[in-house]
Amino acid sequence: MLQSLKHALLLAITLVIVNSCQEVIELDLPPNEAELVVEGYLTDLDFFIPEQDLDCSGLFTIPKSDIEFAAGLAAQFPIDSIESVTDYFPFNKVKLTTTSDYFSNAAAPAVSNAIVQLFKNNELVETLVEDPSIPGTYRFTHDPEVGANYHLEIEALDNFYETEPQTYNAVPPLLGVDAYYRSNFLQDSCAYYLGIDTYEKPGLGDHYRWMFYINNKYESDPVFISTFDDAQIDGLCLFEFDVYGDELRLGDTIVVFQMRTNEGYSNFINSLRNQTAFVGGPFDTPPAPIRGNLKNVTTGKEAFGYFIAGGISANAGFVPEEVLEEGCGI
Repeated sequence: MLQSLKHALLLAITLVIVNSCQEVIELDLPPNEAELVVEGYLTDLDFFIPEQDLDCSGLFTIPKSDIEFAAGLAAQFPIDSIESVTDYFPFNKVKLTTTSDYFSNAAAPAVSNAIVQLFKNNELVETLVEDPSIPGTYRFTHDPEVGANYHLEIEALDNFYETEPQTYNAVPPLLGVDAYYRSNFLQDSCAYYLGIDTYEKPGLGDHYRWMFYINNKYESDPVFISTFDDAQIDGLCLFEFDVYGDELRLGDTIVVFQMRTNEGYSNFINSLRNQTAFVGGPFDTPPAPIRGNLKNVTTGKEAFGYFIAGGISANAGFVPEEVLEEGCGI
């Protein structure tokens, strides 16, 4: 009898503890003071072509004439053609929004009727016009110049903003995009994986970002934010280089954009990935403001977002409709 009472008492205490853990706590956070957020990409098909035949690590040489021919084909890819058929296309425009309250589930408010100006080597070259069909989106028409420095000046929200100067550099052309049937990292299964063909400009300090469209849908999951610097690949020829990292589905169509960026942008976009893709675990990056290269000159505070200028290349590939009968060698 005494033992039964002990068990009943323990059960009652457990139920009280469990029920107490289900209490809803309402956090009374003050409303957020809206601040400007900028997302801007100034880009064009400007390619880095080596001055002579390309030495691929002493293994073989690619004639400069072959590179020029391949780059000519890459230059024919209509980089704006995907804009009308996809859900996200950031290039050659500036998108202005504001920050919103922490618990808000609504889309970020667009900022219309702003004055957005593009400066080249500190001289005004264009006042951007807002797209009448997309509030808060301002389009570039300026043809960027390789080696020039660009920055934005913005009047919005009764404040004046300015971005840090960005040097516009040419990008090595994306010579090929294809799907290759390979084993996975664990060597226990086979699938199609992405592989690109390109090369890296000699000289340390180069940065790149790749963006992916699968069946005309932008890969928006932050896991697929793909950047690279040339610390380990300086001046190398890159063939079947997997910058995507995930399996491809049979019959997929793939479009890859390769953009020349810089160290500041790489740090910004990688911080964004780390704080959005890798959350919830004990060793994940703790939340922190992700600031870019925009400053509120009126208040002296840093604002949010990034404006980047750099050459771009694009190419497309296809995944076969069936797997290889011979497998992938495992």
